[in-house]
Amino acid sequence: MSESVHQNVVYCARRNGVAIGLLVLAVLFLVLGAVRTYKVYDNADNDFAAFGVLTFNKVSDRHLVEDATFSGVVRKGVKLYSTYDRMQPRGKKACPT
Repeated sequence: MSESVHQNVVYCARRNGVAIGLLVLAVLFLVLGAVRTYKVYDNADNDFAAFGVLTFNKVSDRHLVEDATFSGVVRKGVKLYSTYDRMQPRGKKACPT
């Protein structure tokens, strides 16, 4: 095997290795995003807030992106708070732009 052919084989192997590594990393991020949930606390005007008890819902990553896009979630410090009653049925929201 000549030297130039050997260098091409090594180069292609490295390039394929990097591509496979990036693909595995992308799939890993997709899986983590699908299973990760966040605590989103309800508004302070609910029945339990008078007693100092904060209630929360577990919200998936996908729903959090949707809520944040339509101003449905607000960050106060390190906690996320809902800006609407999550117990009400949800309809299609208008685009904010």
